[in-house]
Amino acid sequence: MNNSDREHIDPNNIQAGPIRNESLSPELLERIRAVHDVIGRYISNSLEQFEISFMRDANPEDEVVVWCSITAAWLDYHKKHHGDELLSDEEEKKLLGALIAISTGVEDVTVLPVHPDVGKKLLNCYDGLSGR
Repeated sequence: MNNSDREHIDPNNIQAGPIRNESLSPELLERIRAVHDVIGRYISNSLEQFEISFMRDANPEDEVVVWCSITAAWLDYHKKHHGDELLSDEEEKKLLGALIAISTGVEDVTVLPVHPDVGKKLLNCYDGLSGR
């Protein structure tokens, strides 16, 4: 399925699923906190809400790996292209939105919420994590 074949889902209609994990390991909670410390202000979730989202996930360990990758790519992008300087909150939210889309397999930079040149840079940063 290519990106144009994907069904559009209105984010306002998404409902939280049930809690599948009564607790998370201390190590996993530490990694979740580390991610939230870096990008939390841009994702509109408190740390507690962010942690609960992993408790709802069937495989929280896998989801934490994805978020660690998103965060690492975000840091790498800022280091390589902005001298570790942050952009406006609005721009940072767009960067994260693009990285979240990239983490789901989106490779068409024209559909990302950033300029295609920025999308290419973000894709390269994300892909660089795996050595692809």
